[in-house]
Amino acid sequence: MVPSVPVSPKGEPRSPAPVILRARLHYGSPAFGYVLSFALTTVAGVFRLALAERGGYLFPFVFFYPAVALASFMGGAGPGLAAVLLGAVFAGLFFPDPPAPQHWIALAVIGPLLATGFAHLRSLRDRGRAIAREFVNFKLIGDHASDWILLIDQSGLIRYVNLKASRDLGWTDRELTGRHIESLVAEAERPLLSAALEKAKSGAGKPIELTFERRDKSFAPMELGCTAVRTAEELVIHAAARDIGERRRIEKKLREIRHWESLGALAGGLAHDFNNLLTSILGNASLARNILPPGHETAPLLDGIVESAERSSDLVRMLLAAAGYRSRDSETLELHQLLDWTLATRPLPPKIRVAKEAVVAPFEGDRHAFETLLWSLISNAAEAYGEKDGEIRVAIRLGPAPIPRREARAATFEEGDPGSGECLGIVVEDRGSGMSPEILERAFDPFFTTRFTGRGLGLPAVRGIVRAYRGKLSLETAVGEGTRVEVWLPKN
Repeated sequence: MVPSVPVSPKGEPRSPAPVILRARLHYGSPAFGYVLSFALTTVAGVFRLALAERGGYLFPFVFFYPAVALASFMGGAGPGLAAVLLGAVFAGLFFPDPPAPQHWIALAVIGPLLATGFAHLRSLRDRGRAIAREFVNFKLIGDHASDWILLIDQSGLIRYVNLKASRDLGWTDRELTGRHIESLVAEAERPLLSAALEKAKSGAGKPIELTFERRDKSFAPMELGCTAVRTAEELVIHAAARDIGERRRIEKKLREIRHWESLGALAGGLAHDFNNLLTSILGNASLARNILPPGHETAPLLDGIVESAERSSDLVRMLLAAAGYRSRDSETLELHQLLDWTLATRPLPPKIRVAKEAVVAPFEGDRHAFETLLWSLISNAAEAYGEKDGEIRVAIRLGPAPIPRREARAATFEEGDPGSGECLGIVVEDRGSGMSPEILERAFDPFFTTRFTGRGLGLPAVRGIVRAYRGKLSLETAVGEGTRVEVWLPKN
């Protein structure tokens, strides 16, 4: 049983009580303590009688004092005092010579002193063990914490540092213990740390952002919170620091996402208006070409205008798709027929073969958007082979979106959730050059391309179309092993 520390009504430790009042009456079971007292006293008395029969003369109660000490240490002050009383009874009943008065006085004085003294030694031992257990538990919890934990004295010297902090900073806990915490902070921010420590002493401390300097001279942005704890002897400041580098990276990524979203909205609006202008240019140029007689000298010029307008219209459709624009025009599409038509009208390198696995999959959507989706995936797969021979596997399926498989060496991208209902699946797979994780990270940025002839709008357009139809896009790739792209769109 661990001794408790007396606490005042305000929660502060009281001054220690006298030893005789702090000695516990019992440790463990009271019955065990008194039985132990009786046994030890009996053994001591019998041993004293045995020596007396052999003619030995010793101090009458000297054998009872060890019994009193043992009973007090093992059972508590109560069994110790009981051993004193039992020793007196044993001496009065069984000793052949009655003890002198000074012997009785010695037993009455030394016995209670031994009882309370050894009971107090037991209390100190138990308290030391309890403190050691608490320290071990605290260190175990502290060393396995995901944040930095430091204990600092009033002058700013580090008393304790957990394993996470010592590993991140690059020093051992022994090297950090005894150092001033300001030596770990960038010099320009030391006044801010000093002010935070002073505020913590008054109980008004708030978390602050600081930059700690590691052993290798690199910097760690941290959020530091300080709390002062006053003990009976001193004031200890508990400091907890959390790495905010990841949070700052996420915030930066969110700012970039908002930036791209605003640019996407701007591009979508401009592309939509420009598409209307192109429709007028293309229509008027086509009408003018039809009005002119055959062989007219301006006919080639009008043909060039029509061709440029058609190419511009394709580019605008790609921009609209990348911006996530969904046309209001919708019709029932037979995807297996649209796939055949796309492959028949769009040129692929002669060394590229296409293996199709298409089911009858009607879907309500915009024809131009799905032409762009299919051709972007197929042309991107074809470009992955470069000048080499290769095969592209294209599958159109119906069913719930599966859980993507994960290859150990593959880099992956996944976005969206089509739900658990029936979906239209478009899967395009190649065994071309593949992408590294660094390239994959930028593959969906508009106008980013690693091909000399590419425009960098293929995958961004695919992503925008999937977003517009609230579907799921997953990509799995590995350098030298190819790429697998899956698009799953919920059925209307």
